Amino acid sequence: MLDKQRFNQYAGLIFDMDGTLIDTMPCHAKAWLMVGEHYGYTLKPEIMYNMAGAPLQAIAQAIMQEANMPSTLLQDVMRLKRQFGKALILNQATLLPAADVARHFYRQKPLALGTGSHREMTHLLLDKLDIAYCFDAIVTSEDVEKHKPEPDTFLRCAEVIKTKPQDCLVFEDGDLGIQAGLAAGMHVFDVRTNTLIIG
Repeated sequence: MLDKQRFNQYAGLIFDMDGTLIDTMPCHAKAWLMVGEHYGYTLKPEIMYNMAGAPLQAIAQAIMQEANMPSTLLQDVMRLKRQFGKALILNQATLLPAADVARHFYRQKPLALGTGSHREMTHLLLDKLDIAYCFDAIVTSEDVEKHKPEPDTFLRCAEVIKTKPQDCLVFEDGDLGIQAGLAAGMHVFDVRTNTLIIG
């Protein structure tokens, strides 16, 4: 249970999705293993954890390169990963403690979601777990050109919820996302350690 009072000072709250708001990372890891089995390669999901917050294409390229998979398979690998991941996530994903924070501050503060995930998957998941209503803005990988660790995702969130970046707090579970939040001039709450990070 997170102490919600410590977040009162911020005008706007911004949440990452995978691993922060929703427990999807084990499903993503399993999906990568399934892709590897399909093609006969040993893929390493830990690369995905190190790149948490990055869009699928960047993660796929890194995982494939490590496994010496031909780059010509990139689009097919991404399609299969989305297919396996979608089935697993819609069946197994659950909300994490940060979701309680979002529900608590719903209608008290402007809230945004800033994720490196695909728009379709993001909305499917938020709707399934009945948390979409909390957010005044949802920014996905298709809504910005530069992804985490660049600040664009979170700056776009602040823009849509009409809140100054320096008055926002970002909830994150990935190093790239933390870098992005700090680069945006925001404070960041690392949900892995329940630590407030001030740049």
